[in-house]
Amino acid sequence: MPTITTKGQITIPKPFREKLHIKEGDNLIFEIKSNMLILKKKERKSILNLGGIARGRKIGVGSEREFTKKAVSKRIAKEELKDE
Repeated sequence: MPTITTKGQITIPKPFREKLHIKEGDNLIFEIKSNMLILKKKERKSILNLGGIARGRKIGVGSEREFTKKAVSKRIAKEELKDE
């Protein structure tokens, strides 16, 4: 049975860490419900899960540079049209 240290720390038993795939450095969420403390692993979000914005696009440094060049070119063209 885990105990609390003087610093308020506990050790999560290995079977629980393995079941939740908890590794050193992972973020955890604590919730209180009634008289229970609930511990959840905070899922890491991938940039690819951001509402599908990367869907259908090549991901990489080269493609990002190309995307940035196009975006800057469009913005410059818009600003030039405003000035006319």
